[in-house]
Amino acid sequence: MLLSFSVENFRSFQAEETLNLLAAKRFGTESPHCCEIADTGEHALRVASLYGANGAGKSNLVRALRLLQQMVVEGTPPGKPIPHEPFLLDDQPLTKPSSFELQFLQEGEVFRYGVCYDADRVHEEWLAVYEGKKERNLFTRVTKENGAVTVALGPTVKDAHHPKKIKALAEVGARPNQLFLTEVVNLDDPEAQGPRFQRAIEWFATLAIIKADARFSMLAEAIATDEGFAEFAARFLREANTGIADLEVQTTNVPKSTLASTPIDEGKNVLENLPDGLAVLPGPDGEDMFVDAPQKDTVRVRRIVALHDTSRKQRAKFPLHEESDGSQRLLNLLPALFLLTAEGGVIVVDELERSMHPMLARKFLEFFLKAVRGTSSQLIFTTHESTLLDLELMRRDGIWFAEKDPKGATHLYSLADFKVRKDLRIEKGYLAGRFGAIPFLGGIDHLIEEQAAAETQA
Repeated sequence: MLLSFSVENFRSFQAEETLNLLAAKRFGTESPHCCEIADTGEHALRVASLYGANGAGKSNLVRALRLLQQMVVEGTPPGKPIPHEPFLLDDQPLTKPSSFELQFLQEGEVFRYGVCYDADRVHEEWLAVYEGKKERNLFTRVTKENGAVTVALGPTVKDAHHPKKIKALAEVGARPNQLFLTEVVNLDDPEAQGPRFQRAIEWFATLAIIKADARFSMLAEAIATDEGFAEFAARFLREANTGIADLEVQTTNVPKSTLASTPIDEGKNVLENLPDGLAVLPGPDGEDMFVDAPQKDTVRVRRIVALHDTSRKQRAKFPLHEESDGSQRLLNLLPALFLLTAEGGVIVVDELERSMHPMLARKFLEFFLKAVRGTSSQLIFTTHESTLLDLELMRRDGIWFAEKDPKGATHLYSLADFKVRKDLRIEKGYLAGRFGAIPFLGGIDHLIEEQAAAETQA
């Protein structure tokens, strides 16, 4: 679970801003929203929402988390710059470092990990673990101006029982533009990494971040091969009154030339270099196609078909792209929901309600809260949907806002920062501007008046 995430000097974030997902004790901890953190006396929130006007910085927070995940899991190629997108609306030089720091819970242990970097180098990097309320350093890394990297291991890592490869790796260090944690990832050996490094790596590797326009690339494969998920998805779509009664995956043979003409750049070369003959490529009309075992000039692809009941109690078949945007969005979110309820994990969704009816977005959240009781699953999402601002559905400390100041910098704050009555209609107060984080549209009214005046004069 994500416990906190701090961002500084990244896109619309200037000074350090923190999203805190620890439950505030004054609101109680005995609820489906709270997950106990062993030996700390603290609880983490299972659900958190982030509101704000368009351009307020909500998606930038998601981008920051995704960038940090990519830096850890994928790394930076030799000689390439680190993706660096600093805050540009002040007089600071572009070389000013950006920094990310997060606290997370993985397999019962709380970790703190952070980086300070610019396009050329990782200036600082650190990883620590908490034993109760005491912090134990696992490593700190510093890169000097000349590019020399120093990695200092903590006492628990230096002991004789810790894997020797970690100690050897610390002696070698890392490239200036590469995270030390990524070098540990590249060992690709749990025994060599050791249990605590492995837990930290596992958290980043399993973190699921879903962009507003994202499609689940293995959706057809999941429906075709996972009976449990296929039944779950079909039932959810039926109960959501989408008109879809069931899902089917069709497998057909198509020419390689068809796939080479898809939006994938150099699609033909992609097919010719497939590892183990497997890949997921975008097909016509926005569908995903699972490419399996290329043979000569043809490949087998899998396409999703939606089944609808007819008045004669038969089934009509429709290609997925002919379904509504809301049904498609919901279907692409269901793998994440299924994963959270079946295995647990952390899912971050940008614009949860996109294309979906407000009641469906609410049912999605209600289902999640009921299904994940007793687990460490967590759902974090950005949204504009004001109907979700309901204290019967969300906790005050789980409702966050993003708002820009006059200089264009994003600030984060929680509904818990306000004194509100328990019976207050949060949605009404939000739309009235009581909590900020809404667009100021007065200028549009003036524009309408000016336009009307101009037409009258004409």
